[in-house]
Amino acid sequence: MKKFTRRRGVITTSLSGYEVELLTSLVNQLVELVSDGDPEQYAPPAEGADPFERLVRDLQADPDEPEVSEDPVVRRLFPNAYPHDAAASSDFRRFTERDLRAKKVEDALVVLHALGETGDGTADLRIDPAEADAWLRTLTSVRLAVAIRLGITDADSADELNELPDEDPRSFLVSVYDWLGFAQETLISSL
Repeated sequence: MKKFTRRRGVITTSLSGYEVELLTSLVNQLVELVSDGDPEQYAPPAEGADPFERLVRDLQADPDEPEVSEDPVVRRLFPNAYPHDAAASSDFRRFTERDLRAKKVEDALVVLHALGETGDGTADLRIDPAEADAWLRTLTSVRLAVAIRLGITDADSADELNELPDEDPRSFLVSVYDWLGFAQETLISSL
C-alpha cells in the first residue's frame, strides 16, 4: 500500500490485489460482528420504504434490557456508557446501540463499495473526501478489533508484540495492525 494522497479533490492510493482482499475480508468480518450475523437488519432503508414500518419493527425487536455481548471486541466497540449504573447503562444501550450498529454497517458498506471499484487492485482506490469520515471510522473499528484480539491495551503492549519472532502466529496480525495504522495516518494526512 502506498500512502493516501489527495489529487484533484479525490483521495487515492494503490492497493495490491492481496491488500484489497485482506481489507475486504476484515471489513466484512466487522460487519458480521456488529450486526450479529444479520447485516440486513442494520442496512439503510430502501428508497421509498415506509419509515414507520421500520420503527415498528425496531420497537418490537428491541428488548427492554439489551444484552451486553460476551465478545470483548463488541464490548469495546460499544462500551458501557455508565459502568457504575446498570439501569442507566441499559437505557443508554437500548436507545443508542441499534443506531450505532447501523452507522458502523453503513460506514463499512461505503468502504466495501470503494474497494470493489478497484477491480481487485488493478485500479487505484479512490475516496471522495465526503466519504473519508466513513473510511476513518471503519479503519478505526477494524484496527480496534485487531488490537483487542492481540491483547493490545497500551503502547507498551504493542511494542512487546512488535518483538515477536516471525514464527509466532500472532506476528502476521501484528503486521496487519501496523498496516491499518499506516492507512489511518496517511488518510488523515491527505485530508
